[in-house]
Amino acid sequence: METEVEKLREQTIQMKRFASDLQVFLGTRQLNQALCKKIGSLKEEIRDYKNNNMEIEVNHVIGSLINEVKQFGEIRVSEAMVDLQLKDAKTDQAQIQVHGLSQSFHNVNLKLKQKFDIKGSDKAITSCIVLPDDRIIVADYGSEKLMEYNINGKHIRDIPISNKPFSLTAIDTDRIAVTYGDEQYMEIINTTGNSDRKKVQCSSNCWGISYQDQKLYVTVFQQGIVVMDLNGNTLHTIDIDVFSVYNITTTSDRIYYADEERNTVHCCSMTGQEIWVFKDQSISIPRGLSVDSNQNVLVVRETSNNLTLIQHDGKDSKVLLTGRDGLEDPYAVNYNRQKEDYVFMLQGRKRRIVPSVVKYMLTSQ
Repeated sequence: METEVEKLREQTIQMKRFASDLQVFLGTRQLNQALCKKIGSLKEEIRDYKNNNMEIEVNHVIGSLINEVKQFGEIRVSEAMVDLQLKDAKTDQAQIQVHGLSQSFHNVNLKLKQKFDIKGSDKAITSCIVLPDDRIIVADYGSEKLMEYNINGKHIRDIPISNKPFSLTAIDTDRIAVTYGDEQYMEIINTTGNSDRKKVQCSSNCWGISYQDQKLYVTVFQQGIVVMDLNGNTLHTIDIDVFSVYNITTTSDRIYYADEERNTVHCCSMTGQEIWVFKDQSISIPRGLSVDSNQNVLVVRETSNNLTLIQHDGKDSKVLLTGRDGLEDPYAVNYNRQKEDYVFMLQGRKRRIVPSVVKYMLTSQ
């Protein structure tokens, strides 16, 4: 079954690379039908699968074991239906298998693949995200707009917004969420049209934001990490001191955030229970952060022009890039999980140089 599903995945990749849009559409429908049959077959196998339970009943006449006992006990085998359910992938979302890097932490390096300049305002460029369809969205804090680029660095258009954007997170291919800092609100925006927007008021300044599993995680000053649904309703609040926390990211089971005043990077559970804290001179005043497929944490430090990789357990770190590698005023970093091993960085936040987006590939050497 695994081999057959992998073959369907490979066929899908080849269609996307070489076929026309119509051919991809028709081929995807055929592959989807084949996949549904495989899933149905797997469900039937799981439904018919049985557990075998083994029990041993020991004879109570232990005292006369040598002279009288002819058997030690009985072995019984019983059958019971297995309590195992197969959860279907959501058909309305693209399902992408991410393998990630399995190489040694200390062998991880970055290879420059591409760099393009951003034509923005003379003020700060604060955030950068990559959407599942490879569009790049950049937050221009000075001009109250978002800038859209394709993966090759071509400017597509400017997206007007209601205020100065601070942080961005991708919800799906079309929708993103934007925080507006000390304006104390955020918005959910459909990037394919300017009219479909939802404004969510916050109790105080809202800075970092991250999307995970139909929820938004927002750092709200004097409140903590506020967890919202996509309608803007507060589900609960994680009681964490976010006084100097401006950047946050999440995975399916962990929350990561950078504390600029304490010069620390934190990893906690989805309920706020601290797992580890990392502090090192290489990440003094940590800015943007992102997580790779192995839950290693990428952190940029603007003041010293470096990018640091923190091991998944918080026990070790490695400086991947410095100013000697051409890094200039890095502010945001984005690990592209859809494209597996690509890292995008926003640099040149200060007015003295032209801001740019730099694309690297994670390698093992």
